[in-house]
Amino acid sequence: MESATADPHPEHQRVPGPVARHPFALGPNILALFVENRPGPIGAVDLRVADGPAQRAASVIALQPGGILVLARRSGEGPASVRIGDEPFEPLQPPQDMAHLAARMVANPRLLGIIASKAAGPLRAGTDLAFLRTLTSLASVLAPPSIDPPRPVVMLGQGRCLWQLDQGGWLLSGAGLMRVAEPEAGLAPLPPLPQGGFLLRADGPPVRLPPGGSPVSLVELARQTQGAPSPLLRQAFAALRRVATEPWAHDAIRDAQLLAMAPPRAAAEPSNAIAASIDRALSDHAGGVFAYGWIQDPLKLMRGMTLRGPFGAVAIPPESIFPITRADVTKRFENAPFGNPDTRPGFVVHVPDAGAGPVAQWRMELALGSGQAIELIAGPALLPASQAREAVLRAVNPLDVGPDLLDRCIAPAAQRLHAAASAQPVGLDIVQIGAPPKAPPVSIVIPLYRNLRFVRHQVAAFARDPFVRGCEVIMVLDSPEQRAEAEHLLRGVCGLAGLPVTLALHGRNAGYATACNSGASLATAPTLLQLNSDVIPDRNGWLELLLRRLARDPSIGCVGPKLMFDDGSLQHAGLYFARGPHDDWYNCHYFKGFPRHYQEANQARRVPGVTGAAMLMPRAAWDEVGGFHADYIVGDYEDSDLCLRLRQAGFDIWYEPAAELFHFERQSIAQHGGYSGTVAAAYNRRLHHRRWADTIEQVMGRFPRLGETGAAA
Repeated sequence: MESATADPHPEHQRVPGPVARHPFALGPNILALFVENRPGPIGAVDLRVADGPAQRAASVIALQPGGILVLARRSGEGPASVRIGDEPFEPLQPPQDMAHLAARMVANPRLLGIIASKAAGPLRAGTDLAFLRTLTSLASVLAPPSIDPPRPVVMLGQGRCLWQLDQGGWLLSGAGLMRVAEPEAGLAPLPPLPQGGFLLRADGPPVRLPPGGSPVSLVELARQTQGAPSPLLRQAFAALRRVATEPWAHDAIRDAQLLAMAPPRAAAEPSNAIAASIDRALSDHAGGVFAYGWIQDPLKLMRGMTLRGPFGAVAIPPESIFPITRADVTKRFENAPFGNPDTRPGFVVHVPDAGAGPVAQWRMELALGSGQAIELIAGPALLPASQAREAVLRAVNPLDVGPDLLDRCIAPAAQRLHAAASAQPVGLDIVQIGAPPKAPPVSIVIPLYRNLRFVRHQVAAFARDPFVRGCEVIMVLDSPEQRAEAEHLLRGVCGLAGLPVTLALHGRNAGYATACNSGASLATAPTLLQLNSDVIPDRNGWLELLLRRLARDPSIGCVGPKLMFDDGSLQHAGLYFARGPHDDWYNCHYFKGFPRHYQEANQARRVPGVTGAAMLMPRAAWDEVGGFHADYIVGDYEDSDLCLRLRQAGFDIWYEPAAELFHFERQSIAQHGGYSGTVAAAYNRRLHHRRWADTIEQVMGRFPRLGETGAAA
């Protein structure tokens, strides 16, 4: 049983006398019962309507001295009776009028806040209009006049404001009851109050809130104080910390920062005893921040690093700071007066929990032993997830990357950003060029990205092969900026060749795996061929050879052909796994670089896997394992991941050397800014290793290591 605090007004203390019951209707279904002058323990309180079953009161609140307030919800029509403890049920008299109820609450006006808290819980009356009208009438009587009433001080948008309040409670307005948390820095956000309202407190009388005015907006306040944040701006951000993920607060916080950004600032003069720069500090779209820059500190003056944003400071643990090489810094400071730079003056750091809410610009403080600090200001922190992911992967020289740096810094940030980028809608438009074949035996899915120069050769090779002409060809353009170019090219080439093609157009760059999955979702044939755009058949009949191998055994889940470089040497004769640096598993190709007709490479056989450049499989097997996983970045290791999942599902994987095609390797991926010159390959390899290391160990224990060259796929 709850207890209301003692009445602070002695003149309102009741003189012991006979037990008195005073029922009141707070709404059609809500009953309040004051019981006065009842000595001893209360026990349970039950309510019964007509001859219905007894039900426990929603709440029993002890009053001082010697009384209780019972709150209950009626569950039917008819006369009501009440039982306290072991007493018999007694009929309740008709409720007293509102003035009588208000008079009884004057002695303890904080009860109104307690009643409001029960309305949203056990009373289930938070939206009961009659009940809310009763509370409003009571609050009007009980709210004392105020010389300095609360007022809105900062406009947030959508009618919401930050109000000056000294405590929280329940907001009672025309919109209903809403919980108001304890203010932060003396401010609390409230929804629009066109007619005003009341703040119902649990330890004091109600407070009247006037209609909201037109205070300064958060954006205007930020613009006015761009150089040095004012106390009010700091108060505002502190007050919004707890609600920063709410859409209305998120937008107000973001806009205020973006429209009042400070120019980036570095301490980069070679003549300084300590110099530094924070090149970027990027949101990872999941509450963290990834930062990189450099520090030239030959005298070891620095004692710590702190990131500072609108919601406060985040100390960076030294063990989470990874030094990296920076040739530009080394060159610039090679003759600095206080000493040459370290061999690795750069740094990268990922702070996974920098706090909720958008941060448009971070500042970094370098603490010195004297207690002084050097402030650095980074550039924009809020980038689209795909661009921020590319910046993270480009922040480190691939030669600096090891398992610890990947696992603890690069990968966590890149994984969050990749997830955020992948969550964006892709969009898919379909352009049909020519009449598609009926009941095709194979659907050929070809992802296109940037490099379209092999399309003419591939279409010509398909068109002169009678079997391929009867197959379904689906090309998926994953570079939407080339839509007009690709459609014009295919209409011309396919029109001349008489080869129908389905062109699927992504609305954004979504990566190799998603492009292949999009094409597969449109496929109608029972067999699916995933084929890269830079793979050209050597002669007719190659697809029939792959199909025959697939048809020999229902346990075969995937078949890959022989692939050759443009000089005729072998590029792929099956995929295997080998240990590389740091003992990670790498994807490798059997006989890579060997002559085209090397005897051992011309034997059909089971293999650990095949490359995604050309892989044929039953559509049922593709569907069973769920196609390519899109959590690898840009396009790498999806093929071996798929092969390992096929193995888990009980399928075999075969290499068929009689089917020969040329593969002009990595012609498209080399043009992707998120892959070329970044550590995307290392990220994907590490992800693949962590996911499959134990399985790969078992798989490779069953395969001979014939013709291994150690060349990575």
